[in-house]
Amino acid sequence: MSNFTGSCLCGAVQYKSTSDPLIVQNCHCTDCRKAYGSVYMTNVFIKEENFEVSGVTSEYSHLSDAKNKLTKFFCPKCGSHVYGKNTGTPNIITIRSGTVNETEIINPSRNLFLKSKVHSSPLDQKIDKFEGMPN
Repeated sequence: MSNFTGSCLCGAVQYKSTSDPLIVQNCHCTDCRKAYGSVYMTNVFIKEENFEVSGVTSEYSHLSDAKNKLTKFFCPKCGSHVYGKNTGTPNIITIRSGTVNETEIINPSRNLFLKSKVHSSPLDQKIDKFEGMPN
């Protein structure tokens, strides 16, 4: 597959990626859990140059533990968290996996921030595990 698409719940924000994911990973950090409203968040990473978005988004920015600026983009109508940017990974878009239409591309290769994992969350023991952010 060389591209995939997605949208928010109401369809007002839609996107297209013109490339395969660079990486897919599960993040168990407190910020991702709170932002996603779940026990962890699965992100699909692509180059920004391969990302096309239509529709109006709202945004929220904050600093990560590493003092990088994280900006979360969401639909102002339905509230779906669609994608994000991180100054620590310039020119990369992190798409929220729940918004992807072609779910076969969602194959996480690692779990991050296990130090803040919800105890009852199951882990795929076949993928890499990190207590924090890998180097």
